[in-house]
Amino acid sequence: MNNLLFDLSGKIDRQTIDALAAVKRIADSLNIRFFIVGATARDLILQYCYGIESPRRTEDIDLGVEIANWDEFGRLTTALMETGEFSPAREKHRFLFGHVRIDIIPFGPITDEHMRISWPPEHEIIMNMAGFEEVYEHSITIRLRSAPELDVKLPTLPGLAILKIISWEQRYPERKKDAEDLLFIMRKYEDAGNTDRLYDIELNLLIEESFDTTHAGARLLGRDMANIANPGTLNALKKILEDETGDRSQFKLVTDMARGTLNIGDNFDRVLLLVEKLKQGLIEGAP
Repeated sequence: MNNLLFDLSGKIDRQTIDALAAVKRIADSLNIRFFIVGATARDLILQYCYGIESPRRTEDIDLGVEIANWDEFGRLTTALMETGEFSPAREKHRFLFGHVRIDIIPFGPITDEHMRISWPPEHEIIMNMAGFEEVYEHSITIRLRSAPELDVKLPTLPGLAILKIISWEQRYPERKKDAEDLLFIMRKYEDAGNTDRLYDIELNLLIEESFDTTHAGARLLGRDMANIANPGTLNALKKILEDETGDRSQFKLVTDMARGTLNIGDNFDRVLLLVEKLKQGLIEGAP
């Protein structure tokens, strides 16, 4: 994936801009890298970069922050609060910037050998951060403000799909919205800058799918996910999709997708077929 720059200056609300500018100022001063993930990333990529209206809006901001250890995380959060612009919430990873809720999730060297973090001091809250490192490395840059310049990083849509699948599986049944977002990404992948690819470079794929651009787009998405995923992440994704589409599956992912969709044409069988196409592409794209 190319590190493309989308200029969204003048399109994003002022409070979001101010919150992200404040975080970036502190993160840059501490040489800490971060990117926007979650529903905010979904909205920025689909709606503002490609003109695809998101099915629901969010005012919360989720940030993946590359952190070496918990001391560095403490320095970051302390510096944020010392500005007087941020206040802590009840959750350890959550902060408030005015009315904007910001979740700061560490990834990188801070994780254990299983790509997990456990929050001190009790270490009762455990999060799976698989996928974050490679998704960050393949992220894109967008400009949120031109004067003064404010550039931030976002995952690509394949990267966001990786994070959605892992988040859904880790926190089931709490994360139905991740399933809904994954379905929306699959259905809109062709329209998100991939039409020319399907009719040119990936024409054979389109022919195999009888020119059904939605099914071809889902397979292309799976291939693109496989191209950026580390071996451990790729195996985890394969297992999740196998478990959710196999003969003995309880079809939890598809059920969450079908129940949450606003599109009357997305019944269970249609959604299941689309997930199977995603899995097929993931397998095809694996090294």
